[in-house]
Amino acid sequence: MTETPRLLVALNGSPVRGSSVDLLLEAACDGARAAGGRVQHVRCNDLAVKPCQACGPEPTTGFCIFHDDMDPIYAALQDAHAVVVGSPIYFDTVSAQLKLVMDRCNCITPLVRAAEGGYDFRPLWPRTRRAAFVTACSSRHRYDLAERSVRGFLKWIGARWEETLAWQHEDNDPGSVRTAPELIERALALGRRLIDSPPLSP
Repeated sequence: MTETPRLLVALNGSPVRGSSVDLLLEAACDGARAAGGRVQHVRCNDLAVKPCQACGPEPTTGFCIFHDDMDPIYAALQDAHAVVVGSPIYFDTVSAQLKLVMDRCNCITPLVRAAEGGYDFRPLWPRTRRAAFVTACSSRHRYDLAERSVRGFLKWIGARWEETLAWQHEDNDPGSVRTAPELIERALALGRRLIDSPPLSP
């Protein structure tokens, strides 16, 4: 029986096609394909997603009470061998498009009632996926706060952050990362490594 190729899920928070984040994520996807993996490149800006409504403990037996464009995202993340998250930096954090998707993944580690009383968080998936963050911002701005948010999200979906690729630049040109071929090469290598590497121990 032929084994199903490993899946890389790329969550793209950039609203601009051809942006530096878009190009770096596509390079990571190309690297994953070159390593024999499958790729699902999700452009969050194209999704119709309702914001999380904080519906509380155990809202549903599935994932979310809402059924919208998040349903295939849950399925992809469940099947993913690795995850790459990409976003520009807006007000020291990720884009609104990506944040909507991140917030709606709260149900992947839901708050549940404990048998002995009280509440606890119950991860639905073991933390075996490898993950990375890709970002672009002005050289005068920081990206560590966005990285911290992404790392928290990755933990919530059963992934472990391993690397951040950041394009810090002086220009305002979409896609200016083309002037940094060494970073594109790093993104290609990242995609290959994420597919080639075995799952992490829980």
